[in-house]
Amino acid sequence: MGPNPAGIRPAEPADAPRLREIARAAYAKYVERIWLEPDPMGADYEEAIESAEVWVAMVDDDVAGYAVTRYPGDDGVLLEDLAVAPDHQGRGIGRALVAHVEARAVGRGAAYVELFTHEAMTKNRRLYARLGYEEIGYLVEIGYRRVLMEKTL
Repeated sequence: MGPNPAGIRPAEPADAPRLREIARAAYAKYVERIWLEPDPMGADYEEAIESAEVWVAMVDDDVAGYAVTRYPGDDGVLLEDLAVAPDHQGRGIGRALVAHVEARAVGRGAAYVELFTHEAMTKNRRLYARLGYEEIGYLVEIGYRRVLMEKTL
């Protein structure tokens, strides 16, 4: 996970500004492609830390990436958002966060992890496919053309 990784830990309220900064930087490249700001760019990270499971990946003393997960009440886990700071991308941090989310899901007895991504985020779609996620559905919601992906655990 890069130089001197401290690992993955639960997010704390003080992390919220950094998560917002990572989201704005990581998703900025998609604004021109989809003509909208992806939802995470305007998310309420204080609320997410309070109401969801939010995990941060640490490299040295820096929050390098994060994952937001929710348990909607059935046998699944929703990986609501995952982002890695641009200067930390390509080091396996995103894969480590996905593996952590999956391990937590197994520990809670979940049967699957699902996520949505935008159809134009082809790099993300390929990464999730390599990690065992299958595209199982599509929907258009508030102008976003979303792809539902799922992995059976």
